[in-house]
Amino acid sequence: MNISPKFKASKVWKAAMNEGTTFLELPADVVMEIFSKLPVKSLLRFKAVCKYWCSLIQSPTFVAKHLRHHKNQENLLVHCYHVHGGASALSLFPDEYLAGTSLEYQDHIPTPTSFSTVSTVLGPVDGLVFIYNDHSLMLLWNPATREVKLLPPLVVSSLPLSSPSRTLYSHVFGFGKDPSTNDFKVVCVRDYWDDDLQVWYVPLVSVYTLSSHSWRQFRDYTFSSLRVVKSYTNTYLNGFYYWGGISSCRVFAFDVRNEIFREIRTPDTFKSMQGNLALYNDSLATFAYNRGTETSVDVWVMEAEGSWIKKVSIGPLLNIRRALGSWKTGFIFIETGIMQLALLNPDTKEIRHLGPRINCYCLQVSSYKESLVRLH
Repeated sequence: MNISPKFKASKVWKAAMNEGTTFLELPADVVMEIFSKLPVKSLLRFKAVCKYWCSLIQSPTFVAKHLRHHKNQENLLVHCYHVHGGASALSLFPDEYLAGTSLEYQDHIPTPTSFSTVSTVLGPVDGLVFIYNDHSLMLLWNPATREVKLLPPLVVSSLPLSSPSRTLYSHVFGFGKDPSTNDFKVVCVRDYWDDDLQVWYVPLVSVYTLSSHSWRQFRDYTFSSLRVVKSYTNTYLNGFYYWGGISSCRVFAFDVRNEIFREIRTPDTFKSMQGNLALYNDSLATFAYNRGTETSVDVWVMEAEGSWIKKVSIGPLLNIRRALGSWKTGFIFIETGIMQLALLNPDTKEIRHLGPRINCYCLQVSSYKESLVRLH
């Protein structure tokens, strides 16, 4: 095996040689097993050791094995912006911080594009994040490897939308993975209004596929971006991306594999409450709450399509602005009355504030697992 001179000069190599290791001579399956337990940062360095290691670490088989091994090693990815400055940023809270065993967290993660108050961040899905900013810049990003893929711009060609009075009234994005091909897709639904003709055009659906690096466009009569609201957490699950409806009695889903939309009913009790769609213990859930001096939170989980059951009921509690989602421990993320992110223990009702931020409006909280998934 040809070892690069740069790596031979590193502390890692020298320490290995001092210990008399024969790691490079181990069988491939043993090397793969050892490597699958290492963090992405270490593996990126090991790619420089030799071509064999580089090929192994980049192989789809190893990438999938590494992702499975680290499925329980989650961090919290938070997207928020400061009320006064208007600056938007991502923060990363390690699992140890959320468990109370560490005080260290990353308050600002460098991103490949500038943020604004209305930037869209979707995911993560297998460690990948979709970002869309005010300047119509769209990209996929792997924060662990720092790899970036710029998406082609959206167009409206070949569709009858050439009226000069046509305006883009509303749009919504979704991001997920096709479970049959393991290919990643971004869906964008746009609604156009014609001021002269006083008509709505049929919604335009665009689907980007990573493997082809291209958009496919079609019109869809069954779905509209005007009917949904943006979620405050990742809502991709098992091949479907979900949006909560403007009407609390509806949830909408995009089938990533077949590229079709579905409408799902929710309990009538949602009518009298506000809600946020999120994941709860690997199931789709609605965090329904009433906003007032005192706030109660009910967590409804979808056990089958259209079949919901109430799993958690908390409150009434003071100083809660809204419920955002949940952590793997069953704790619930909330935004307090002073716009600070906090973790609520549903059993003890104890509220623990996360980080020193105050007057920071939280746009999204999501579970993040680092991965080696490649974009090129």
